[in-house]
Amino acid sequence: MAHSTLTVAGFAHDMTQKKSCMNFAWAGDPSKRLGREVSFGLPLDQLKTEARRAVDALSSELAACKLMKAW
Repeated sequence: MAHSTLTVAGFAHDMTQKKSCMNFAWAGDPSKRLGREVSFGLPLDQLKTEARRAVDALSSELAACKLMKAW
């Protein structure tokens, strides 16, 4: 499988909920999007490290998930 390149398309802090969110878009297909919650108040110089952590955490969660039939 070819490697994908993700671009950080957005980064926002929700001060009332004390949450931060990072939004990604696939470089080869910008219609494909992913949003992940990241550490609150993340400074910009830690953006790349936190992006990698968020994507790796999702990958691990999906790899370990149990698939069930809905029918």
